[in-house]
Amino acid sequence: MTALLTDNFSVLASAPNGIKKLRELILELAVRGKLLPQDPREEPASELLKRIAEEKARLVAEGKIKKSKPTNENPAEIFYEIPSTWAVASLGQVVEIVRGITFPASEKSKEPEPGRVACLRTANVQDEIEWDDLLYIRESFVSRHDQYVEPHDIVMSMANSRELVGKVALIGAELKQKTTFGGFLGVLRPVLIEPRFVMALLRTPHARSALIESSSQTTNIANVSLGKLRPLPLAIPPLAEQRRIVVKVDELMALCDRVEARKADAKSAHAHLVQALLDSLIQARDASDFAANWQHLAEHFHTLLTTESSINALKQTLLRLAVMGKIAPQNPSDEPAIELLKRITQEKARLVSEGKIRKAKQFPELSDEEKLFFTPNGWEATRFGQVIELISGQHLGPDEYFDSTREGAIPYLTGPADFGETYPRATRFTNERRAISVKGDILLTVKGSGVGKTNFVNQEELAISRQLMAIRPIIVDVQFARNLLLSMSAHFQSKSIGIAIPGISREDVLDTLIGIPPLPEQHRIVAKVDQLMALCDQLKTRLTQARQLNEQLVKTLVERALEHDDKQTPIATDQKTARTLLAAEVTHRLHAQRTFGQRKLQKVVYLAEYAARLDAIQGSYLRNVAGPHDRHLMNQVEAELQTQQWYERIDRETVGHAYRPLSQAGQHRQAYNRTWSANEQAKIEQVIELMRDWDTDRCEMTVTLYAAWNDFIIEGRPVSDDAIVDEVMHRWNEAKLRFSKGKWLAALTEMKKHGLLTPTGFGKRTSGGTLTLPGFE
Repeated sequence: MTALLTDNFSVLASAPNGIKKLRELILELAVRGKLLPQDPREEPASELLKRIAEEKARLVAEGKIKKSKPTNENPAEIFYEIPSTWAVASLGQVVEIVRGITFPASEKSKEPEPGRVACLRTANVQDEIEWDDLLYIRESFVSRHDQYVEPHDIVMSMANSRELVGKVALIGAELKQKTTFGGFLGVLRPVLIEPRFVMALLRTPHARSALIESSSQTTNIANVSLGKLRPLPLAIPPLAEQRRIVVKVDELMALCDRVEARKADAKSAHAHLVQALLDSLIQARDASDFAANWQHLAEHFHTLLTTESSINALKQTLLRLAVMGKIAPQNPSDEPAIELLKRITQEKARLVSEGKIRKAKQFPELSDEEKLFFTPNGWEATRFGQVIELISGQHLGPDEYFDSTREGAIPYLTGPADFGETYPRATRFTNERRAISVKGDILLTVKGSGVGKTNFVNQEELAISRQLMAIRPIIVDVQFARNLLLSMSAHFQSKSIGIAIPGISREDVLDTLIGIPPLPEQHRIVAKVDQLMALCDQLKTRLTQARQLNEQLVKTLVERALEHDDKQTPIATDQKTARTLLAAEVTHRLHAQRTFGQRKLQKVVYLAEYAARLDAIQGSYLRNVAGPHDRHLMNQVEAELQTQQWYERIDRETVGHAYRPLSQAGQHRQAYNRTWSANEQAKIEQVIELMRDWDTDRCEMTVTLYAAWNDFIIEGRPVSDDAIVDEVMHRWNEAKLRFSKGKWLAALTEMKKHGLLTPTGFGKRTSGGTLTLPGFE
């Protein structure tokens, strides 16, 4: 296995869809001769291809296989280099291809009977052949002996949906019963070639893409013809190497299986841990107790809130806490909620008398159990219907609405498909005014899979279908009412009934028990929820950015693994050239970034040197104002960048410096690729992509912490967060004091999320600063 893949296995495995990418990479490396070393003593594949041609001719002469129709089986060129002992062949040269049988649909049977044989169909072609769901047809429909599957046959889906056409599965070494295969399938029968290696070839992303692109498309079925299948180009290794490759592939795929299982177990354990800790927040007695529990939880955000689902769980917990009165303090001087309820009752009576709303039904009295519903001091337990007006949507026929607005028309919403993040987006319009929602209402989905979803109405009026209801709060903070609804989402879904179209009734909404706080407290709760939800959104944004970065790193690693030969020894390069080429690559990749200047270039070069362990750089870094900084290195590379006509440093119009491309910008790449190994280049790439969007302060803080931590390892001193930060703030340069201890600790916490930012004790210790230790001057 390549060193690049070995060294970065954990990076690949931990990324989104990482295991899938890892499996694909293993197959691609296998079929390009990059997974195992070649043995020059083995018979070259060119000789194997001659013996295959002789064997096929013999089988034709003996009537065991049909002579292929005269088609062009010369393979197209392989787009990658292959080892000298390998050869390029077409699929049709190394396998016999047999199409399946056809039979009337009326002849299919689910039960085995005398005179019938098992028949495979496309549904049976999964990762392995599925033998539990077979059809049985009369044996008379099988006209030739080669239309029965044989051990080690490869079954291919020749007609299927576009994403499934070309899918393959292998017949095992033994067959339990006589089995044929249907007309949407084909059998590929390898001739003197390892079937499992052909399977690996056909399962690579490149082969899958080639088969899909070559298929002809009808309304919903893609077909692969023999004329397109036979010329498919393959790289063929010697037979002995084929067998070694499939053993190694099986070993690595088993490793992927184990890693995937561990990831699933870890994901489940993580979800349980997050939920347990979030449940502890629910146990808070009051806002003060919540604040203490929240602070404890916030200290562990970087390890707890690492998935989108965990952040969503936090949001739901915060909503539950909000409507329980546990996130904002109570104020004894607030008008009690019981007085608010009296005013709401009076307001509803006034609106009824003026004909603006209908008289509400009599709500059921609170049961003894419901009277025990927890409410803080000043709150009241009540039914949701007591504090709102509820408008049910009504269905409009196709002739009653239209797709574009007209004079006098209003928007018509049919369901949550019209919802945005906060406000709906109208796609239909109507002149009918049966069920009208007005500005300030809250729309609630009451039918279909989106039960519980909400949106605010921001238009003067709109019509709603029966999939929606409009909730109109009366003397209640509308955002607090929406928080109530959002906290009830799980409750509404549990009430949802119906098989085809699940839904909730008006009573499910109106009779729901709630706690209502004083109106001023509602405003405080809304403000606190907004603040905490903004924090959750920031966490989610960071998570998305980290995921995108991880995906980019995986993409780069895969490209590097396929582009480079790990056994190639980098050429020896003098220090000046190595430094210049590294700086040129960093500048080439980042010069267009608004945040990129001299300080950032120095920090990226430092981190690339230490993270990728680049012995050729050997910077001498000082603990100065912008440290770690090597002034000589920077002067040297900037002069050489300009001499080579790659880049020149210029002053920005505002403050600081930038780098301007010159006539030969980008021409460093050939020398750069020769100087660093594939693994070193991958590490450099990771550093560049990680720091791409960082501002100069974040660059300085992260690299300073990294250098201080690395010095501790070099010196053999005990490492702790407080010790590292104390070192930076009091033993580097007083300029570091412009960042508070809290900011330094937060930056260190963020660093620990990236394995790349864990120092190893590589290189030389930084020098200078306000304290110099004996022996490390």
